[in-house]
Amino acid sequence: MSGTCCCGSCTVGQGTLIIGILDIIGGIYSVVTDSMEIHTMINYPDKIEDPDFKEYPTLYVTLDSISIFMMVVFFILACLMIYGYRKRNHRWITPWLIWSYVTLAYGAVMVVVCFCIIAVAGRVAEGFLFLILAGFFLGLQVYFIFVVKRFVDELKGGVVN
Repeated sequence: MSGTCCCGSCTVGQGTLIIGILDIIGGIYSVVTDSMEIHTMINYPDKIEDPDFKEYPTLYVTLDSISIFMMVVFFILACLMIYGYRKRNHRWITPWLIWSYVTLAYGAVMVVVCFCIIAVAGRVAEGFLFLILAGFFLGLQVYFIFVVKRFVDELKGGVVN
């Protein structure tokens, strides 16, 4: 397995392992922070200064709950991906790829919706800043998918250019 990733500094297998570890760390961090945010929103709503929260508190709680669900699934699938890397079995990695495609599509739709909401509220500069930051993270996720997909193709014995 001679494929490289990360500007040629490691193999796609090592890149897949690093991505799995980053997903586990990110999943734990996101679940903890979102849980704390939900706790604050429910028990201490007066401490939240966002004016939109005062108008739509259930929307904020719902979005954080969806985020927790998505990150728990990513955490579990990242663990399976690391197991698949260790066993060199693409079947353990494929669920992570499928979930990544789903969350990438969901994320792209949510970025467009959030940008439109921000722009309609008259905060166009904030909207473009949000669009740039979200675009960076979506692009990073696309790169991660390409790395893992290439490793899966190598495990399947496919031709990798």
